[in-house]
Amino acid sequence: MLPLRELIRYSIVSYCRNKSKTSTPESGLNLKSGIKHFCIHPGGRAVIDGMGRSLGLNEYDLKPTRMALHRFGNTSAAGLWYVLSFMEAKKRLKKGDRILMISLGAGFKCNNCVWEVMKNLDDANVWEDCIAKYPVKCTANTSFLEKYSWINESSN
Repeated sequence: MLPLRELIRYSIVSYCRNKSKTSTPESGLNLKSGIKHFCIHPGGRAVIDGMGRSLGLNEYDLKPTRMALHRFGNTSAAGLWYVLSFMEAKKRLKKGDRILMISLGAGFKCNNCVWEVMKNLDDANVWEDCIAKYPVKCTANTSFLEKYSWINESSN
């Protein structure tokens, strides 16, 4: 999934670091050299933030996952498809783009796959009724808070 030049660069940096045995700053693989989009399991804010940090992703890369979490919550394995459909609805996906899909499960389960977009997409999907309102600035689930905020209120 990564171009040969990135694999060679990583090999040289790793070899030099091991040869000199000095503590140099970590220079990991640049996943963005071979992957255009990242479809990460929307399991919660901590999951999204942690995956973003460890993969070196920016807010643009994480936005589809945050928006799927905001609208649908943690829907387990189905959440990945909501993230992917957000990218499709926002017309981010173009023919030839590669998408790294990372799913996380209970315990130590983690799976990933790389998809390649085969054609430009313009199909209506699950976001059709509200995509114009996204992305939202505040991802707090206000409708839930309006209904159930009384649970955390202390009674005097």
